Amino acid sequence: MLHSLTNSTSMPGYVTTFLFVLLSISVTSCSSTKIVPENVISQAGRTPTNTDTLYQDSMDATAPMQKDRIDIPLVTNLTKLPSDADAKVPAEPNIPLLGWADFYASIRPGVPAELAESLELESTENEEKNLYEGFRIQIYSGPSPAMADTVSKQFRTWSAQHVSGYSPETYTFFKAPYYRVHVGDFHDRTRAYSVSQIVKRQFPDAWVVYDRVIPWNVPADSVLIRFQRN
Repeated sequence: MLHSLTNSTSMPGYVTTFLFVLLSISVTSCSSTKIVPENVISQAGRTPTNTDTLYQDSMDATAPMQKDRIDIPLVTNLTKLPSDADAKVPAEPNIPLLGWADFYASIRPGVPAELAESLELESTENEEKNLYEGFRIQIYSGPSPAMADTVSKQFRTWSAQHVSGYSPETYTFFKAPYYRVHVGDFHDRTRAYSVSQIVKRQFPDAWVVYDRVIPWNVPADSVLIRFQRN
């Protein structure tokens, strides 16, 4: 019975002790919380000392000044760039002027193979064309084909008897509106004219005309053509 009472009495004692400990902790925490603001207030309200002044000056000196750095940029080792007026124009080298003749003399123009071949073809064509171009002597021009054939036969007979050194061919053809008879083949107009003066002895209407000629019927320049009497 006594033991039971003792136990019943000791339980409130433990509770009381526990509550006292909690109360002590609460008071301690409240007092520490209250001390910090008082310390802060006391630190803010006290008079600054020399140590505080030196510390504040050092902080101000080391603090970055953003406004000054933006407005006034720091430029170091800036060299002055030369202006247009200060720039000196380099003197032109003394180079002798070359004429077009000197420049052209140093050029060796070459002709491409294709162009050279085309030029050769053109020159050959021109040469052949010149060989077929020349002069003849017209002895008849009229509407009668029979008369043209008669004049052609008469000329062949007469030239065989009275023209020495050259036997001119006769060419009878129609060129509207007349039939025509041409004789001889000449590259040189002067020579054709001299032969026409011989032909005029028998055919007074003979005169030199431009015409296509047969190259192998053209007399050589060394041949002497003249009129001969029987």
